[in-house]
Amino acid sequence: MTIVQKVRSMAACLENSLYDPTTCNAFVCDITRETISEKIAAESVDVATMIFVLSAIHPNKMPFVLKNIFEVLRPGGMLLIRDYGLYDQAMLRFGPGHKLDENFYVRQDGTRAFYFSEEYLEKLTTDAGFLVVSSKYVSRETVNHKENICVPRVYIQGKFCKPEVVDLNSNTNQL
Repeated sequence: MTIVQKVRSMAACLENSLYDPTTCNAFVCDITRETISEKIAAESVDVATMIFVLSAIHPNKMPFVLKNIFEVLRPGGMLLIRDYGLYDQAMLRFGPGHKLDENFYVRQDGTRAFYFSEEYLEKLTTDAGFLVVSSKYVSRETVNHKENICVPRVYIQGKFCKPEVVDLNSNTNQL
């Protein structure tokens, strides 16, 4: 998405009659570089979703992104992730010259795609401070009726929780 497209998308959101700035904070942010707690109060978000987001980010920047999200989630808040899983058909179709790094590829249009193992995603999230609630592969078949082909797809889906604050003076600590 170009900067012009981002600005247009943001304008459309802000101009919508249903947009309520008292309950929603819409903004453009490069989550790989900017600290989002400058736009969203720390520990103010109950649920964050990352749907096919991490796979487009360079693996070196993923830890920063997850720590960025961790910062704005409330204790007990949830991060929901759905992304490309290891050995997805799209990964297997990449030809020579498209592999940038282990499980990291560049598409013909220049966009990037990372394919996650359960272990890799769990390590990324736990290193950022999250607890793993669930993490699993989800298999689906994409059917192109016109071409009469069926493509097996592999996604990864996870639910991760920011731990509750532990009160060391209390006898009933909860995590």
